[in-house]
Amino acid sequence: MPILLDSHSKGPGASSIQNSEAIFRSAPMGLVQFYVTIELARDMVYALGKTGSVHFRDLNLKLTPFQRTFVNEIRKLDATDSQLSHLRYIIDKHGVGKGDPYYNLDEDSIGLPTSSEMDGLRSQVAEFYDRAKQLDEAYNQLDSQRLALQENKYVVIAVNDFQKSSLLGGGDEYRSRMSLFEDIPEEAANLLNSSNTNVLMEEGMAGEATLMEEFGFNMVVGSLAREKVSILRSILWRTTRGNMYFKDIPMEDEEFNGGGSTADEKVYKNVILVYVHGEYLKLRTLKIIASLNGKVFDNVRGGTSVRLQTLDELTLKIGDLNTVIEETLNHLRTELTLLQDSFAKFAYIIKREKMVYDTLNMFDQDSTRRCLVGEGWIPKAEYWSTRQIIKNLVRDKTSRSLIGTEFDLIESIELNDNNVSGSELIRGPSLVNIANDNHLFVLGNDDEDHSVNPHNRYTPFDDDTDEDYSTSLVAVMNELSTNKTPPTYHKTNKFTSAFQLIIDAYGIATYQEVNPGLATIITFPFMFAIMFGDLGHGFILSLMSLYLVSNEKAFGLMRNKDEIFEMAFNGRYILLLMGIFSMYTGFIYNDIFSKSMTIFKSGWAWEFPEGYSYARDGAITLIAKKIPGKTYWMGLDWAWHGAENNLLFTNSYKMKLSILMGFVHMNYSLFFSLVNYRFFKSKVDIIGNFIPGFLFMQSIFGYLTLTIIYKWSVDWLGKGWQPPGLLNMLINMFLSPGNIEEPLYRGQKYIQLVLVAIALICVPWLLLYKPLTLRKQNKQAIELGYSDLRSQMSHNLQMHEEEEAINFENNIPQEDLDFEILTDDDENSEFRFPNDIEQMHHSAHGGGGGHGGGDFNFGDIVIHQVIHTIEFCLNCVSHTASYLRLWALSLAHAQLSSVLWSMTIQNAFGTTGTKGIFMTVVLFGMWFLLTVCILVLMEGTSAMLHSLRLHWVEAMSKFFEGEGYEYQPFTFNAIDL
Repeated sequence: MPILLDSHSKGPGASSIQNSEAIFRSAPMGLVQFYVTIELARDMVYALGKTGSVHFRDLNLKLTPFQRTFVNEIRKLDATDSQLSHLRYIIDKHGVGKGDPYYNLDEDSIGLPTSSEMDGLRSQVAEFYDRAKQLDEAYNQLDSQRLALQENKYVVIAVNDFQKSSLLGGGDEYRSRMSLFEDIPEEAANLLNSSNTNVLMEEGMAGEATLMEEFGFNMVVGSLAREKVSILRSILWRTTRGNMYFKDIPMEDEEFNGGGSTADEKVYKNVILVYVHGEYLKLRTLKIIASLNGKVFDNVRGGTSVRLQTLDELTLKIGDLNTVIEETLNHLRTELTLLQDSFAKFAYIIKREKMVYDTLNMFDQDSTRRCLVGEGWIPKAEYWSTRQIIKNLVRDKTSRSLIGTEFDLIESIELNDNNVSGSELIRGPSLVNIANDNHLFVLGNDDEDHSVNPHNRYTPFDDDTDEDYSTSLVAVMNELSTNKTPPTYHKTNKFTSAFQLIIDAYGIATYQEVNPGLATIITFPFMFAIMFGDLGHGFILSLMSLYLVSNEKAFGLMRNKDEIFEMAFNGRYILLLMGIFSMYTGFIYNDIFSKSMTIFKSGWAWEFPEGYSYARDGAITLIAKKIPGKTYWMGLDWAWHGAENNLLFTNSYKMKLSILMGFVHMNYSLFFSLVNYRFFKSKVDIIGNFIPGFLFMQSIFGYLTLTIIYKWSVDWLGKGWQPPGLLNMLINMFLSPGNIEEPLYRGQKYIQLVLVAIALICVPWLLLYKPLTLRKQNKQAIELGYSDLRSQMSHNLQMHEEEEAINFENNIPQEDLDFEILTDDDENSEFRFPNDIEQMHHSAHGGGGGHGGGDFNFGDIVIHQVIHTIEFCLNCVSHTASYLRLWALSLAHAQLSSVLWSMTIQNAFGTTGTKGIFMTVVLFGMWFLLTVCILVLMEGTSAMLHSLRLHWVEAMSKFFEGEGYEYQPFTFNAIDL
């Protein structure tokens, strides 16, 4: 049942929609349809992207990305984006860009370029890219040549120094000559026989360059990556069977080309010298070095004079290359500097343009192939403002088109010598009459005959204007009635967004169901604080979060933040509330760094024996006496701190407190289900699920909660009675009804019998009422002529929407009315886009016989209700016990804090002098560091995860369905630069 809306007023219902909240319940959404001429489609999507209010549906899911309308534009933008990415790489590589190039980018000041301007921008980027790439490749090539020459020079120097130190060294001539073979392993002793050694000793000093060659050795000199030298040594040792001499010399403090697949790879290298016998081993050695990406140099042979001449030649070539490289680099940096000023703007425009065309590819074309049709979800509060934006866009574009026509008229009059009236020369853009047999309306101007289609009444201007322009630029937004479930949208700000993310991480709320995120703002940090209650630790956590909050603008502008830091920054307000609540509970527990505070006067008095002296009598056991009429003003009395039965008392207190907190938390969550049932008008769920579930919980755990409070309020010591155990009472209440071993109050037996009876009655109530009621309603629907109960509910929902639409029409003044309601009886109301394969989303609410779609199935409903009954009854027990983690974590935190204090800073007390000062400083530093790392960070993370579990499982399972999908509007704020 599409509803065609195009009024020229904001509408009387807009204000009420805008005032509707969207945090307790998701915002009301509407499905809108856009009809726009192809010439105006890009401008319209850009305008909608600036507002960020439309969640577009993809109407071309059947098509691949290469079959869509604007695939050529996407390809061009991808190519330009790739060029900009490479330019960014070159800028960072040469250190031209300082800081973040997007830091001063003002996105709002960058308007939408025209198509011709976009072509010019792409051409400009391509020119920059070609020049920068050419210069960068030339620089890389020249730099590689320079490094190769420097590497060669380093090898020549290393070989020259090596041979000098081996053959020309002073001292014992025999040791000097034999030092050539100092690196040969013992297993290679057969490399030189004794005769060769004697000849070496008898040779003169003149032939050191060719000495090894004369005795059958071939010298191989080259360079290799340092980490591969040991590999080369091992391979050559096995290949030559030890008949070689190997020497490597590190090239210190400089990196050279690695020779791998990556051209820019730079590695540290070593000079390698290998002497082997015979030509065959030499060829094998050369192949092995080449396989390891090593280099071999042939210009290092000959004597010292030859090597010195080679060094001079290499030095000259390096100097010439350095000059050319410097000029190339200066030219490249000049080009990059010119680009840097506009780079951020270019990159933003290209990414934004790509987003626009990606969105346009979700649109379908009408039968005339001259209009694009798109659909999207929009908050109803944003409907009128979005419609006004589109209307202003059409007015602006039409005005510009007519102004251009007037200039053409003036020019034509000046150039035309004939006496022709101006009206005959005006050729403005003609009106496009969009007639589509498959669509819902026809567009035209007011002078045309509307007898063909009574809906042909669109004009882009207000009714009170005197202008009557004909135009080919048309954009219409229609609101449609649909049975699809809209996306879930909760309005958040910087404070509530982090809490909403906690809920969304578990599941997106079903459309219009109660949002747990609102209550989580209080309950999440409070549950955390019960486990983390310490005034000192809460103060540290508050200081950390306050630092993040006070510097949120600076941290928010940072890009590429550390993952852990970004998580903490995004949850800064959660941390702040957790710290504040922890300080509150720490005050209640009277606990600050495991110590108590004597703020108020104690309600207990310690009585020492007369004449007691610690020096004479030593330590004794004291028993505190209660001061009559005196009660500690707030929280735990500090007199309990250090008492022998302190742990017993605090355990009992915190354990019962955990049960009370869990009962309150689960009960308000259960009442949220009632709110949902009332909102979706599901009477069968109220009677069949909420009422029996509520009575079941109150008859057991509500009774337990009341007995805890009653037990706290009775002065058992004054009465001289032993307080009864509540756990045994609860167990015997079901195992032996009517048998009271330790009475808690008068009439306890009869009250417990009634509560057990109520709990037992609620189980078959939960199990049978809803399936039987739905079965009865389904039979009645069939008798009325419907196929089943679901068909009747869909029809009733449709009638309700039609009534709302008619009421909406009646509330708008007739002079402002410019829409038509089309029902299912209209000829074109069943139009479906051929490439739209999105499944229908059916709401799980409404008492329609369970979750999901499909026909009415009584068996499925029974199975679902049986599972729900068993799960609810068991969860009442397990979830209540799960809240004992509040007590366990609180106890563990307090005990760990006490142990840390006693093992560190407490040992510094009592020691005086220099030693005492040193111990105090060192032990305090150790205590504070461990406190922050272990108690605040680790224990805080543990308590936060437990609090998260209590919300996700124990509370949200009582009402939360989480079957929705997220509202993701098209907005340019999502551009990732």
